Order: sequence, then C-alpha cells, then structure tokens
Amino acid sequence: MSSTQVQVGEFALTLRDVLPGDQEAVTALHTLVFGPNVDAAWFSWKYGAATEQGHGQALGVWYGDELIAYCGGLPRTLWRQDKPVRGLQIGDVMVHPQWRGILSRRGPFFQVSKHFYDGHLGAAQSMAFQLGFGFPNARHLKLAVALGLLHDGGEMECLHWRVDPMGMDSLPWSWSWQAMPASDEGFESTVNDAWAVMRGSTPDLSMGQRDAAYLRWRFAQRPPDAGGPFGSASRYRFFALRRRWSRNCLGVAVLDLRGSSAHWLDWVGPLSLMPLVNLACRLEAARAGAAEMITWASPAVAERLAGTGITQRELCAKIGIPCASDLKPEEVSGLRWWFMGGDTDFL
Repeated sequence: MSSTQVQVGEFALTLRDVLPGDQEAVTALHTLVFGPNVDAAWFSWKYGAATEQGHGQALGVWYGDELIAYCGGLPRTLWRQDKPVRGLQIGDVMVHPQWRGILSRRGPFFQVSKHFYDGHLGAAQSMAFQLGFGFPNARHLKLAVALGLLHDGGEMECLHWRVDPMGMDSLPWSWSWQAMPASDEGFESTVNDAWAVMRGSTPDLSMGQRDAAYLRWRFAQRPPDAGGPFGSASRYRFFALRRRWSRNCLGVAVLDLRGSSAHWLDWVGPLSLMPLVNLACRLEAARAGAAEMITWASPAVAERLAGTGITQRELCAKIGIPCASDLKPEEVSGLRWWFMGGDTDFL
C-alpha cells in the first residue's frame, strides 16, 4: 500500500509497508518489546524475498522517523477440510511502550492491525490470503476481540511430562528411532512422504503445511538467537521413526534439546502414533539431560496425548483469527486446529 496518514489525538502518524531498508528500525522495536534476540539475519530469514526465505509482509506505523507500531505476517499454506487455503500467519505484533496507553480504535495498535488485515485478507478473488491465524496472549486477544480485529479461535496449552529414565518404558523393540539431520540425502522424500500420510488421514482437521520445504525453512534455516544463552548451538533436531525391519520412515519429530526443559515442537506423520512418539521424545530428552519435556498443543493435539502421563498443563497462548479472513464467525469454532509449538514463528 502507499503511505496513509492518520490522526491520533494531536499526533499525525504515517502507515506504510515495511521495506528491506527498515530492518534496523524493526529489530530495534522488537528488541525493545520482546528482548534482544533478533538481528539482521532473523529479519532476512523471516521477511526476505529470496526462494529460501520467509517472504513475510508487514505494515508499520511511524511517528516522524520513528517506528512505533508493527504488524507482520508470513505466508503459510493451510489445509482445511482437505483443501488448500492461502493462509497468513500473523506475528511480531508490537507497539512501542510509550504508545501502549492509546488503545482506542484510533490508537496505533488498532490502526496497524486493522490496515494490515484488511489489506491482505479476504475472498480469493480480491485478496492474496484467505485465512489468517496467530498466537496472541490472552490479554492481547481480549483487546483485539473488543476492537473487532480478531475472533477467539481457542486455546493453546503447554503440556508437561517428567523425564526420568528409571521411570519410563523403553521404546518397543520393533521400533527404530534415529536422528535425521536436514542435510541427509533422503530428508526431502522422507518428510514429504510422512506429510502425505498425515494430510491424507486428517480431513476433519485444519493444519499448516508440513512438507520438507516448510520444515527446512522453519527449523533448519532459522538463524541462532542473537545474543541468546546457547550461542550458535543448533536450535532444533529432527528424528525419524521407523519399524525396525523397514527402511520406510513413518514420521518425523522436531525437538529443541538445548535446555533443562526439552521442547517437542512438531510431528509429521500418522496421528495414531502420537503416544509412541511422545515416549520416544521423552527418552531422547532424558539422553540430553533434560529434567522435563513440554509441548504446546491445541485441543486436537491434546486429545491425542491423553493417557501419556501429563503432569501439568496450563494456558500458554490463544489462537486469534483475523475478522478480515474469508470465514463466517460461526465457522471459527469448527476449524479444529492442529497446532503445536512449531506452528508458531517464535519458539
């Protein structure tokens, strides 16, 4: 969009698309709002336009030369009722602390969100994307619902399991569990085959595409956190599950094993194997020295993990669906999202 001027009280603000040259302003605001873990490499991974980059789009609000509010989105193919939908994953919604008190329909938060959603989401005949989604916290979602920006799409829970090698069963002898670096020759075909099985068996669920190209971008190509506690250590690891007598991989799991709390971020494969994969992930977490394992789960995911020894569960995020999506309000509750932590853009 071309730049638009809006008046917020006594302040004249400018709304315009975020461009590559705005990288320093974006990372500075992100650092101020969320902490010092992003840099130019992160911006390129997420918002760069090269084939292997995220192709993110964003809108900013400027007061003079200062970026004071921001709303971004990442293209993500979604599958709903076994049909592909052009989805937009909302992220990096942020407002400069000095401007957060203006939360009316005229404020920076409303302006940047409303203009971004209305400019990108809607019917296929007129808009690039049809269905938006994001993971705001409960306070953010409550405000966005009150302002008519988002529908409440449900909750994400953080599920916890103890990691105690002495108190866990071993993986059944008929199963093989092995690390699978993204550099492996068979990575593409392995993930794509697992994704085809997963998608074909879940026509009643709404989920994001999990093919090899997506997993490679989301996990293998993500740069290390700038100034993070783990330095340049590999952030994510892939593991393949097979029958011991077969060379065919049935599914691929993604884990973050760097801390005392291991995080199971994703699974690509048959949903019926979720309890077995949970055990394999906890055993892997134990080998890495973790004290517990967690996963973020939408209700459909949590249902599949019932009976796996969950020790604790709490709300970790909400699911927000922009009202500008090509979706009737009454359809929101029937989406039945399959979301894990890897579906976010920030874990």
